[in-house]
Amino acid sequence: MDHADRLTSELTALLDGRLGGVAPAHAWGVFSGGALLHVHGCGEAAERPDATAFRIASCTKSFTAAAALLLADAGALDLDEPLADALDVPLRIVGPDGPAPTVRDALAMRGGFPTDDPWADRQEPITDAAFAELLAEGVRAVWPARARYEYSNLGYAIVGRIVGLRAGMPYRRVVESLLLEPLGLTGTGFDETVGNAVMGFRPGPGGWEPLPYSAPGAFSPIGGLFSTLADLARWCGVLSGAIDAEGVLPKRLAERMRHPHTPVAGDPSGEGAWQAYGLGLVVGSDAAGHRFVGHSGGYPGFTTRMEWEQASGLGAVVFENATYTGLTGPVQAAFASAFGSPDAAPASPAPPAVAPWRETVDAAERTRAAIASGALPDAELLDACVALDVPLERRAAAIAELVAAIGGVEAVGEFEHVSPAEARWEIRGPRGVLRCGILMTPTTRPLVQKLDVRLG
Repeated sequence: MDHADRLTSELTALLDGRLGGVAPAHAWGVFSGGALLHVHGCGEAAERPDATAFRIASCTKSFTAAAALLLADAGALDLDEPLADALDVPLRIVGPDGPAPTVRDALAMRGGFPTDDPWADRQEPITDAAFAELLAEGVRAVWPARARYEYSNLGYAIVGRIVGLRAGMPYRRVVESLLLEPLGLTGTGFDETVGNAVMGFRPGPGGWEPLPYSAPGAFSPIGGLFSTLADLARWCGVLSGAIDAEGVLPKRLAERMRHPHTPVAGDPSGEGAWQAYGLGLVVGSDAAGHRFVGHSGGYPGFTTRMEWEQASGLGAVVFENATYTGLTGPVQAAFASAFGSPDAAPASPAPPAVAPWRETVDAAERTRAAIASGALPDAELLDACVALDVPLERRAAAIAELVAAIGGVEAVGEFEHVSPAEARWEIRGPRGVLRCGILMTPTTRPLVQKLDVRLG
Protein backbone atom coordinates (compact mmCIF):
# COMPACT_ATOMS: atom_id res chain seq x y z
CA MET A 1 0.00 0.00 0.00
CA ASP A 2 1.50 3.37 -1.02
CA HIS A 3 1.33 6.64 0.94
CA ALA A 4 -1.84 7.79 -0.87
CA ASP A 5 -3.68 4.56 -0.12
CA ARG A 6 -2.53 4.60 3.50
CA LEU A 7 -3.57 8.23 3.93
CA THR A 8 -7.00 7.51 2.42
CA SER A 9 -7.42 4.48 4.66
CA GLU A 10 -6.39 6.37 7.79
CA LEU A 11 -8.66 9.32 7.04
CA THR A 12 -11.57 6.95 6.42
CA ALA A 13 -11.00 5.26 9.77
CA LEU A 14 -10.57 8.50 11.69
CA LEU A 15 -13.24 10.68 10.06
CA ASP A 16 -16.21 8.50 9.15
CA GLY A 17 -17.12 7.84 12.77
CA ARG A 18 -17.37 11.57 13.45
CA LEU A 19 -20.37 12.09 11.18
CA GLY A 20 -23.51 12.92 13.14
CA GLY A 21 -21.82 13.21 16.51
CA VAL A 22 -19.21 15.82 15.57
CA ALA A 23 -20.80 17.39 12.48
CA PRO A 24 -23.92 16.75 10.39
CA ALA A 25 -21.95 16.71 7.12
CA HIS A 26 -18.41 16.46 5.93
CA ALA A 27 -16.34 16.29 2.77
CA TRP A 28 -12.75 15.27 2.41
CA GLY A 29 -10.34 14.46 -0.33
CA VAL A 30 -6.81 13.16 -0.84
CA PHE A 31 -4.77 14.90 -3.52
CA SER A 32 -1.42 14.57 -5.24
CA GLY A 33 0.21 17.63 -6.71
CA GLY A 34 -3.06 19.52 -6.32
CA ALA A 35 -5.21 16.97 -8.22
CA LEU A 36 -7.80 15.00 -6.26
CA LEU A 37 -7.24 11.24 -6.11
CA HIS A 38 -10.10 10.35 -3.78
CA VAL A 39 -13.14 12.24 -2.52
CA HIS A 40 -15.71 11.39 0.10
CA GLY A 41 -18.79 13.27 1.23
CA CYS A 42 -21.72 12.72 3.58
CA GLY A 43 -24.77 14.73 4.54
CA GLU A 44 -25.27 17.81 2.39
CA ALA A 45 -22.00 17.09 0.57
CA ALA A 46 -22.85 13.52 -0.42
CA GLU A 47 -23.97 14.21 -4.00
CA ARG A 48 -20.98 16.27 -5.20
CA PRO A 49 -18.34 16.28 -2.47
CA ASP A 50 -15.62 17.74 -4.72
CA ALA A 51 -17.77 20.74 -5.75
CA THR A 52 -19.66 21.56 -2.55
CA ALA A 53 -18.39 24.67 -0.77
CA PHE A 54 -17.69 24.95 2.94
CA ARG A 55 -16.33 27.92 4.85
CA ILE A 56 -12.56 27.48 4.95
CA ALA A 57 -12.12 29.97 7.82
CA SER A 58 -8.45 30.62 8.66
CA CYS A 59 -7.18 28.77 5.60
CA THR A 60 -8.11 32.15 4.04
CA LYS A 61 -4.94 33.52 5.64
CA SER A 62 -2.85 31.80 2.98
CA PHE A 63 -4.65 33.87 0.33
CA THR A 64 -4.15 37.06 2.35
CA ALA A 65 -0.45 36.36 2.75
CA ALA A 66 -0.07 35.50 -0.95
CA ALA A 67 -1.76 38.77 -1.95
CA ALA A 68 0.57 40.74 0.34
CA LEU A 69 3.64 39.03 -1.12
CA LEU A 70 2.49 39.73 -4.67
CA LEU A 71 2.06 43.42 -3.87
CA ALA A 72 5.46 43.49 -2.17
CA ASP A 73 7.01 41.79 -5.20
CA ALA A 74 5.49 44.49 -7.41
CA GLY A 75 6.93 47.23 -5.21
CA ALA A 76 3.56 48.39 -3.93
CA LEU A 77 4.05 47.18 -0.34
CA ASP A 78 7.02 47.02 2.04
CA LEU A 79 6.68 43.99 4.30
CA ASP A 80 9.03 45.60 6.82
CA GLU A 81 6.98 48.77 7.14
CA PRO A 82 5.38 49.22 10.56
CA LEU A 83 1.65 48.54 10.52
CA ALA A 84 0.92 52.00 11.90
CA ASP A 85 2.82 53.65 9.06
CA ALA A 86 1.20 51.53 6.36
CA LEU A 87 -2.38 52.24 7.47
CA ASP A 88 -4.60 55.11 6.37
CA VAL A 89 -6.00 55.55 9.90
CA PRO A 90 -4.39 55.93 13.33
CA LEU A 91 -3.30 52.72 15.05
CA ARG A 92 -2.79 52.85 18.82
CA ILE A 93 -1.11 49.81 20.35
CA VAL A 94 -1.13 49.42 24.14
CA GLY A 95 1.44 46.97 25.39
CA PRO A 96 5.01 46.30 26.48
CA ASP A 97 7.85 48.39 25.10
CA GLY A 98 9.53 47.09 21.99
CA PRO A 99 9.79 47.47 18.23
CA ALA A 100 6.74 48.49 16.25
CA PRO A 101 5.10 45.44 14.61
CA THR A 102 5.53 45.33 10.84
CA VAL A 103 3.44 43.84 8.05
CA ARG A 104 5.78 40.84 8.01
CA ASP A 105 5.43 40.42 11.78
CA ALA A 106 1.64 40.27 11.50
CA LEU A 107 1.81 37.76 8.63
CA ALA A 108 4.24 35.59 10.62
CA MET A 109 2.14 35.68 13.83
CA ARG A 110 4.79 37.52 15.80
CA GLY A 111 3.21 40.97 16.03
CA GLY A 112 2.65 40.62 19.78
CA PHE A 113 -1.16 40.75 19.68
CA PRO A 114 -2.99 38.24 21.90
CA THR A 115 -4.73 35.14 20.62
CA ASP A 116 -8.20 36.32 19.68
CA ASP A 117 -10.32 33.29 18.87
CA PRO A 118 -13.31 33.40 19.13
CA TRP A 119 -13.67 37.21 19.35
CA ALA A 120 -12.29 37.84 15.87
CA ASP A 121 -14.52 35.22 14.26
CA ARG A 122 -17.49 37.43 15.16
CA GLN A 123 -15.91 40.59 13.74
CA GLU A 124 -15.98 39.66 10.05
CA PRO A 125 -18.95 41.81 8.98
CA ILE A 126 -17.85 45.03 10.67
CA THR A 127 -17.41 47.95 8.29
CA ASP A 128 -14.14 49.59 7.35
CA ALA A 129 -15.26 52.67 9.28
CA ALA A 130 -15.96 50.63 12.43
CA PHE A 131 -12.60 48.91 12.09
CA ALA A 132 -10.90 52.29 11.80
CA GLU A 133 -12.58 53.38 15.03
CA LEU A 134 -11.42 50.22 16.79
CA LEU A 135 -7.81 50.76 15.68
CA ALA A 136 -7.82 54.43 16.66
CA GLU A 137 -9.31 53.68 20.08
CA GLY A 138 -6.51 51.19 20.58
CA VAL A 139 -5.68 47.49 20.57
CA ARG A 140 -3.71 45.48 23.10
CA ALA A 141 -0.42 43.63 22.74
CA VAL A 142 0.78 40.91 25.12
CA TRP A 143 4.39 40.65 23.92
CA PRO A 144 6.86 42.94 22.16
CA ALA A 145 6.84 42.39 18.41
CA ARG A 146 9.08 39.50 17.32
CA ALA A 147 9.39 38.20 20.90
CA ARG A 148 7.44 34.99 20.24
CA TYR A 149 4.65 33.29 18.32
CA GLU A 150 1.09 34.27 19.21
CA TYR A 151 -1.80 33.52 16.86
CA SER A 152 -3.58 36.76 15.96
CA ASN A 153 -6.50 37.27 13.63
CA LEU A 154 -6.38 40.99 14.32
CA GLY A 155 -2.95 41.21 12.70
CA TYR A 156 -4.30 39.62 9.52
CA ALA A 157 -7.30 41.95 9.46
CA ILE A 158 -4.90 44.90 9.63
CA VAL A 159 -2.78 43.46 6.81
CA GLY A 160 -5.93 42.91 4.74
CA ARG A 161 -6.79 46.57 5.07
CA ILE A 162 -3.25 47.52 4.03
CA VAL A 163 -3.44 45.16 1.03
CA GLY A 164 -6.58 46.91 -0.17
CA LEU A 165 -5.01 50.34 0.31
CA ARG A 166 -1.85 49.49 -1.62
CA ALA A 167 -3.72 47.75 -4.42
CA GLY A 168 -6.21 50.60 -4.76
CA MET A 169 -9.22 48.31 -4.51
CA PRO A 170 -11.13 46.46 -1.76
CA TYR A 171 -9.23 43.56 -0.18
CA ARG A 172 -11.72 41.01 -1.45
CA ARG A 173 -11.34 42.24 -5.01
CA VAL A 174 -7.55 41.99 -4.67
CA VAL A 175 -7.78 38.29 -3.81
CA GLU A 176 -10.30 37.68 -6.57
CA SER A 177 -8.33 39.48 -9.29
CA LEU A 178 -4.81 38.37 -8.32
CA LEU A 179 -5.51 34.78 -7.27
CA LEU A 180 -8.99 33.30 -7.64
CA GLU A 181 -9.75 34.35 -11.21
CA PRO A 182 -6.36 33.67 -12.85
CA LEU A 183 -6.10 30.28 -11.09
CA GLY A 184 -9.62 29.29 -12.19
CA LEU A 185 -10.84 28.81 -8.61
CA THR A 186 -14.48 29.31 -9.59
CA GLY A 187 -15.81 27.47 -6.53
CA THR A 188 -14.06 29.86 -4.14
CA GLY A 189 -15.36 33.24 -3.00
CA PHE A 190 -16.35 35.48 -0.13
CA ASP A 191 -20.04 34.60 0.09
CA GLU A 192 -22.17 31.49 0.12
CA THR A 193 -23.31 31.83 -3.50
CA VAL A 194 -20.20 29.94 -4.70
CA GLY A 195 -20.06 26.19 -4.91
CA ASN A 196 -23.53 25.38 -3.53
CA ALA A 197 -22.34 26.16 -0.02
CA VAL A 198 -23.63 24.03 2.84
CA MET A 199 -25.08 25.47 6.04
CA GLY A 200 -22.99 25.55 9.21
CA PHE A 201 -24.27 24.24 12.55
CA ARG A 202 -23.62 24.06 16.27
CA PRO A 203 -24.86 21.37 18.66
CA GLY A 204 -27.86 22.23 20.82
CA PRO A 205 -30.11 20.44 23.30
CA GLY A 206 -32.57 19.59 20.53
CA GLY A 207 -29.98 18.61 17.92
CA TRP A 208 -28.05 20.56 15.31
CA GLU A 209 -28.80 24.28 15.20
CA PRO A 210 -28.13 26.20 11.96
CA LEU A 211 -25.91 29.26 12.18
CA PRO A 212 -26.34 32.22 9.84
CA TYR A 213 -23.48 33.06 7.50
CA SER A 214 -21.56 36.16 8.49
CA ALA A 215 -21.41 38.78 5.75
CA PRO A 216 -18.12 39.90 4.20
CA GLY A 217 -16.49 42.87 5.92
CA ALA A 218 -13.32 44.32 7.38
CA PHE A 219 -12.28 41.01 8.99
CA SER A 220 -12.75 38.87 5.87
CA PRO A 221 -8.93 38.58 5.50
CA ILE A 222 -8.84 36.33 8.57
CA GLY A 223 -11.25 33.66 7.34
CA GLY A 224 -13.96 34.86 4.99
CA LEU A 225 -13.54 32.50 2.04
CA PHE A 226 -15.76 29.59 1.02
CA SER A 227 -14.17 26.89 -1.13
CA THR A 228 -14.52 23.35 -2.46
CA LEU A 229 -12.32 20.28 -2.19
CA ALA A 230 -11.28 20.63 -5.82
CA ASP A 231 -10.36 24.30 -5.51
CA LEU A 232 -8.57 24.07 -2.17
CA ALA A 233 -6.60 21.01 -3.33
CA ARG A 234 -5.51 23.00 -6.40
CA TRP A 235 -4.53 25.95 -4.18
CA CYS A 236 -2.42 23.58 -2.05
CA GLY A 237 -0.77 22.39 -5.26
CA VAL A 238 0.12 25.99 -6.12
CA LEU A 239 1.47 26.65 -2.61
CA SER A 240 3.57 23.46 -2.66
CA GLY A 241 5.03 24.34 -6.07
CA ALA A 242 3.62 21.18 -7.66
CA ILE A 243 1.38 23.23 -9.98
CA ASP A 244 3.12 25.65 -12.30
CA ALA A 245 1.40 28.96 -11.59
CA GLU A 246 4.44 31.15 -12.26
CA GLY A 247 2.37 33.87 -13.90
CA VAL A 248 0.08 34.09 -10.86
CA LEU A 249 2.04 33.12 -7.73
CA PRO A 250 5.73 32.50 -8.51
CA LYS A 251 7.26 29.47 -6.83
CA ARG A 252 9.81 31.65 -5.03
CA LEU A 253 6.94 33.49 -3.28
CA ALA A 254 5.19 30.23 -2.35
CA GLU A 255 8.50 29.00 -0.98
CA ARG A 256 8.74 32.17 1.14
CA MET A 257 5.28 31.42 2.54
CA ARG A 258 6.46 27.93 3.53
CA HIS A 259 9.62 29.20 5.21
CA PRO A 260 9.56 28.74 9.03
CA HIS A 261 9.50 32.38 10.11
CA THR A 262 8.32 32.06 13.73
CA PRO A 263 9.04 28.99 15.91
CA VAL A 264 5.98 27.49 17.57
CA ALA A 265 7.59 24.35 19.04
CA GLY A 266 11.04 22.85 18.75
CA ASP A 267 13.89 24.42 16.77
CA PRO A 268 13.47 24.80 12.98
CA SER A 269 17.21 25.43 12.64
CA GLY A 270 18.15 22.18 14.36
CA GLU A 271 17.39 18.49 14.03
CA GLY A 272 14.33 16.61 15.20
CA ALA A 273 10.66 17.51 15.23
CA TRP A 274 9.58 21.15 15.12
CA GLN A 275 6.70 23.40 14.11
CA ALA A 276 6.70 27.02 12.97
CA TYR A 277 4.47 29.61 11.37
CA GLY A 278 5.43 30.77 7.91
CA LEU A 279 3.43 33.43 6.09
CA GLY A 280 -0.19 32.27 6.09
CA LEU A 281 0.92 28.65 6.51
CA VAL A 282 2.01 26.35 9.33
CA VAL A 283 5.06 24.24 8.56
CA GLY A 284 6.62 21.45 10.57
CA SER A 285 8.98 18.51 10.45
CA ASP A 286 8.86 15.16 12.19
CA ALA A 287 11.90 13.37 13.57
CA ALA A 288 12.32 11.52 10.27
CA GLY A 289 12.57 14.76 8.30
CA HIS A 290 9.17 14.76 6.59
CA ARG A 291 8.07 18.35 5.97
CA PHE A 292 4.34 18.92 6.50
CA VAL A 293 2.65 22.17 5.48
CA GLY A 294 -0.93 23.37 5.94
CA HIS A 295 -3.38 25.35 8.01
CA SER A 296 -6.48 24.82 10.10
CA GLY A 297 -9.67 26.84 10.01
CA GLY A 298 -12.45 27.30 12.53
CA TYR A 299 -15.44 29.61 12.24
CA PRO A 300 -18.97 29.57 13.66
CA GLY A 301 -20.49 26.56 11.91
CA PHE A 302 -17.36 25.30 10.11
CA THR A 303 -14.02 23.56 10.61
CA THR A 304 -11.38 22.97 7.93
CA ARG A 305 -7.96 21.41 7.65
CA MET A 306 -5.64 21.47 4.63
CA GLU A 307 -2.27 19.71 4.78
CA TRP A 308 0.35 18.17 2.52
CA GLU A 309 3.75 16.49 2.71
CA GLN A 310 6.07 18.76 0.77
CA ALA A 311 8.43 16.25 -0.85
CA SER A 312 5.69 14.04 -2.28
CA GLY A 313 3.01 16.69 -2.86
CA LEU A 314 0.54 14.27 -1.26
CA GLY A 315 -2.10 15.96 0.88
CA ALA A 316 -5.66 16.18 2.08
CA VAL A 317 -8.42 18.72 2.49
CA VAL A 318 -11.11 18.07 5.11
CA PHE A 319 -14.31 20.03 5.76
CA GLU A 320 -16.85 19.67 8.57
CA ASN A 321 -19.92 21.91 8.93
CA ALA A 322 -19.88 22.39 12.69
CA THR A 323 -18.13 24.84 14.99
CA TYR A 324 -14.56 24.15 16.15
CA THR A 325 -14.65 20.37 15.79
CA GLY A 326 -10.93 19.84 16.33
CA LEU A 327 -9.95 18.44 12.94
CA THR A 328 -6.24 19.13 13.25
CA GLY A 329 -5.51 16.22 15.60
CA PRO A 330 -7.18 13.46 13.54
CA VAL A 331 -5.79 14.74 10.24
CA GLN A 332 -2.26 15.03 11.57
CA ALA A 333 -2.59 11.56 13.09
CA ALA A 334 -3.58 10.22 9.65
CA PHE A 335 -0.51 11.82 8.06
CA ALA A 336 1.76 10.53 10.81
CA SER A 337 0.46 7.00 10.31
CA ALA A 338 0.57 7.18 6.51
CA PHE A 339 4.18 8.40 6.46
CA GLY A 340 5.38 6.36 9.41
CA SER A 341 6.25 9.48 11.36
CA PRO A 342 7.79 8.74 14.76
CA ASP A 343 5.97 10.19 17.71
CA ALA A 344 7.58 13.41 18.85
CA ALA A 345 6.23 16.34 20.79
CA PRO A 346 8.69 19.23 20.65
CA ALA A 347 8.47 21.71 23.48
CA SER A 348 7.17 25.22 22.95
CA PRO A 349 9.49 28.09 23.88
CA ALA A 350 8.90 29.51 27.34
CA PRO A 351 6.93 32.78 27.24
CA PRO A 352 8.63 36.03 28.30
CA ALA A 353 8.01 37.18 31.85
CA VAL A 354 5.29 39.80 31.42
CA ALA A 355 2.75 40.71 34.11
CA PRO A 356 -0.94 39.95 33.45
CA TRP A 357 -3.24 42.81 32.58
CA ARG A 358 -5.09 44.14 35.61
CA GLU A 359 -8.32 43.51 33.67
CA THR A 360 -7.32 39.84 33.29
CA VAL A 361 -6.71 39.52 37.03
CA ASP A 362 -9.99 41.22 37.91
CA ALA A 363 -12.02 39.14 35.44
CA ALA A 364 -10.32 35.93 36.59
CA GLU A 365 -11.02 36.62 40.25
CA ARG A 366 -14.68 37.40 39.61
CA THR A 367 -15.09 34.47 37.24
CA ARG A 368 -13.41 32.04 39.63
CA ALA A 369 -15.74 33.08 42.45
CA ALA A 370 -18.81 32.77 40.25
CA ILE A 371 -17.94 29.31 38.95
CA ALA A 372 -17.10 28.08 42.45
CA SER A 373 -20.67 29.02 43.40
CA GLY A 374 -22.02 27.15 40.36
CA ALA A 375 -22.87 30.27 38.35
CA LEU A 376 -21.73 32.36 35.40
CA PRO A 377 -19.73 35.54 35.99
CA ASP A 378 -21.51 38.88 35.55
CA ALA A 379 -22.52 39.55 31.96
CA GLU A 380 -20.65 42.87 32.06
CA LEU A 381 -17.38 40.89 32.02
CA LEU A 382 -18.28 38.98 28.87
CA ASP A 383 -17.80 39.96 25.26
CA ALA A 384 -20.83 39.44 23.00
CA CYS A 385 -19.13 36.48 21.31
CA VAL A 386 -19.49 34.39 24.49
CA ALA A 387 -23.30 34.40 24.23
CA LEU A 388 -23.24 34.15 20.43
CA ASP A 389 -21.18 30.97 20.55
CA VAL A 390 -23.20 29.33 23.35
CA PRO A 391 -26.26 31.05 24.88
CA LEU A 392 -25.59 32.18 28.44
CA GLU A 393 -28.42 30.18 29.92
CA ARG A 394 -26.87 26.99 28.51
CA ARG A 395 -23.47 27.96 29.84
CA ALA A 396 -24.94 28.61 33.31
CA ALA A 397 -26.71 25.25 33.34
CA ALA A 398 -23.54 23.46 32.21
CA ILE A 399 -21.47 25.09 34.97
CA ALA A 400 -24.00 24.08 37.62
CA GLU A 401 -23.94 20.50 36.31
CA LEU A 402 -20.13 20.39 36.31
CA VAL A 403 -19.86 21.65 39.89
CA ALA A 404 -22.42 19.03 40.91
CA ALA A 405 -20.47 16.37 39.00
CA ILE A 406 -17.36 16.92 41.15
CA GLY A 407 -19.47 16.81 44.29
CA GLY A 408 -19.23 20.49 45.14
CA VAL A 409 -16.21 22.67 45.81
CA GLU A 410 -13.50 21.68 48.30
CA ALA A 411 -10.61 23.85 47.07
CA VAL A 412 -10.05 26.62 44.57
CA GLY A 413 -6.62 26.86 42.95
CA GLU A 414 -4.35 29.81 42.28
CA PHE A 415 -4.11 31.42 38.86
CA GLU A 416 -1.63 30.53 36.16
CA HIS A 417 -1.14 33.33 33.65
CA VAL A 418 0.18 31.83 30.43
CA SER A 419 -0.03 35.27 28.84
CA PRO A 420 -1.09 38.70 30.08
CA ALA A 421 -4.51 38.12 28.49
CA GLU A 422 -5.11 34.60 29.81
CA ALA A 423 -5.67 32.92 33.17
CA ARG A 424 -6.16 29.29 34.17
CA TRP A 425 -7.03 27.64 37.46
CA GLU A 426 -8.50 24.48 38.99
CA ILE A 427 -11.50 23.85 41.21
CA ARG A 428 -11.36 20.61 43.18
CA GLY A 429 -14.22 18.61 44.61
CA PRO A 430 -14.50 15.21 46.31
CA ARG A 431 -15.29 13.50 42.99
CA GLY A 432 -13.07 15.33 40.53
CA VAL A 433 -11.45 18.48 39.21
CA LEU A 434 -12.66 21.29 36.98
CA ARG A 435 -10.10 23.00 34.77
CA CYS A 436 -11.11 26.58 34.14
CA GLY A 437 -9.77 29.40 32.04
CA ILE A 438 -10.49 32.77 30.49
CA LEU A 439 -9.03 34.64 27.54
CA MET A 440 -9.47 38.39 27.12
CA THR A 441 -10.20 40.38 23.96
CA PRO A 442 -7.39 42.46 22.36
CA THR A 443 -9.29 45.71 22.86
CA THR A 444 -8.37 48.66 25.08
CA ARG A 445 -11.19 47.70 27.46
CA PRO A 446 -10.70 43.93 27.49
CA LEU A 447 -13.60 41.57 28.09
CA VAL A 448 -13.72 37.81 28.43
CA GLN A 449 -13.91 36.33 24.92
CA LYS A 450 -13.42 32.70 25.90
CA LEU A 451 -14.65 30.90 28.99
CA ASP A 452 -13.59 27.28 29.50
CA VAL A 453 -14.90 25.04 32.25
CA ARG A 454 -14.35 21.32 31.83
CA LEU A 455 -13.75 18.16 33.81
CA GLY A 456 -10.04 17.55 34.30
